[in-house]
Amino acid sequence: MSITLFQLNRQLLTRALTRTGPLAIRQQKATSSTVTPEVANYRTKSAEWVATNENKFKRPISPHIAIYRFPFQVFTSGFHRLTGVMLNTMLYTAGPLAFLATGHSAEILHYIYTSDIPSWFIFSVKMFIALPFSYHTINGIRHMAWDTGAGFEQYEKISAAVILLSFVLAAGLTQL
Repeated sequence: MSITLFQLNRQLLTRALTRTGPLAIRQQKATSSTVTPEVANYRTKSAEWVATNENKFKRPISPHIAIYRFPFQVFTSGFHRLTGVMLNTMLYTAGPLAFLATGHSAEILHYIYTSDIPSWFIFSVKMFIALPFSYHTINGIRHMAWDTGAGFEQYEKISAAVILLSFVLAAGLTQL
């Protein structure tokens, strides 16, 4: 049966390739003789136009990322995603490490505070942990407000307030 279908397909292909008229299938090699004078003229004019614009405006033909001015919420949205990744990373590394810790957490904290670690370094580490948490939480509340349709008019002021509040909350969390 498969031999019969193969032969039938071959016969139909042969007929289609040898057919004359408007439904004929012809294979034509792309050579320079197939380019019409209109196409050649268009190619010449477009090449001249590109050369003129490159020299006249001194700019690239294709736009690149450096020419765009991104709105402020692009950065706040990107930082929201980044803090989400940071929080998940902290959760999935700190959880197993706390489970595998040999001592109690009070003993570990006592060791840290009795060591000669500078207070600015401890504050920086606490801020590194608290800032993603506070920003992601406050920005999540802003996103929930945006889901209701509120706050679109003053997005730059609200974004700046979110950043300021997240720093204040993170500084407060580090004092605990």
